[in-house]
Amino acid sequence: FSITYRPGSRNTKPDALSHQFAPVTDEDEKEKPILPPTCIVGALTWEIEKVVRDAQRQEPDPGRGPKGRLYVPATARSQVIHWAHTAKFSCHPGKNRTVSFLRRLFWWPSLVLDVQNYVAACPVCARNKTTNSPASGLLRPLPTPKRPWSHIALDFVTGLPPSAGNTSILTIIDRFSKAAHFIALPKLPSALETAQLLTQHVFRLHGIPQDIVSDRGPQFTSRVWKEFCAELGAQVSLSSGFHPQTNGQTERANQELEAMLRCVASSNQATWSEQLAWVEYAHNASTSSATGLSPFEASLGYQPPLLSISEGELAVPSVQHHLRRCRRVWRATRAALLRTAERNKALADRRRTPAPDYQVGQRVWLSSKHIPLWTESKKLAPRSLGPFAIQEVLNPVT
Repeated sequence: FSITYRPGSRNTKPDALSHQFAPVTDEDEKEKPILPPTCIVGALTWEIEKVVRDAQRQEPDPGRGPKGRLYVPATARSQVIHWAHTAKFSCHPGKNRTVSFLRRLFWWPSLVLDVQNYVAACPVCARNKTTNSPASGLLRPLPTPKRPWSHIALDFVTGLPPSAGNTSILTIIDRFSKAAHFIALPKLPSALETAQLLTQHVFRLHGIPQDIVSDRGPQFTSRVWKEFCAELGAQVSLSSGFHPQTNGQTERANQELEAMLRCVASSNQATWSEQLAWVEYAHNASTSSATGLSPFEASLGYQPPLLSISEGELAVPSVQHHLRRCRRVWRATRAALLRTAERNKALADRRRTPAPDYQVGQRVWLSSKHIPLWTESKKLAPRSLGPFAIQEVLNPVT
């Protein structure tokens, strides 16, 4: 210690050196020790060591372990792992750190395997820790249609400035030819109004579809919409919650639509509804990367000409020739779609792992990422809830 002078103005927190020594008035009074008698000073021992010693009476140390480490019999191993993993000085470390800590003090042949099984089953770790493993569940592309407008997808674009009384757009995509209809709307429609829009803009032009993919908006989850599709014989396919990739066809079309509108109406945003017809034509006349053809050509069998020189190429001598050409185009389009789906699946599966084999009755953890929890801080909230029992397996990844 280095004793130095400290002025009284800085001596705001008194200590032993800031007071004068007071002599003992009572001669019988003994000087008190620094530590009170309630404190016990001795060798630090852990209860777990006693547990291991007691277990060794039934299963002695075989003597094949490293020196300086305590052999743990089979009857005490779970208690030792529990002590090392859940103690306050360890705070639930992972497998490698738990193994490293145990190897400083203990040993037994199956230490690594036992620790791995314990940490994988620890409910506290499963509830509060995030995982860095790749997403589980390989990509499952939607079924590839066999003809135009048999499988369609719907979505809405909202938040647009008023233009001729319109503030929203209904996007309708044919999943076979990638053809689109963009319909300007004054507001988000109800389920009945959505059904009427499909009748006016899709059914009367292309027939009744077999499957309709949409998100979980109130228009598509209502009983009116389900009854409407059931009467038509069309299947309702709703996307999974918080998983817009299910309806990725319209999500991508909406991105392209917004980009085109910015290009043609950014200087005068109130005119976007006037440009919508040209945006739809541009989309349907452009070559799709999935099929290698434009939506016009994939659905109609020919590309609408812009110049008179192209009229000769579109001349059709007979109806049969036109039908044969359409079927040839559809076969080529379907083959291209299958190749694209296979390529996309191979690229996506590189960053994924196969999903577990879920069975009814198994108990699983539920991610709390999209669940509002009544906690003071979301950072300290549990990362998973449960475990909950599986009631139904919708498909191998859901």
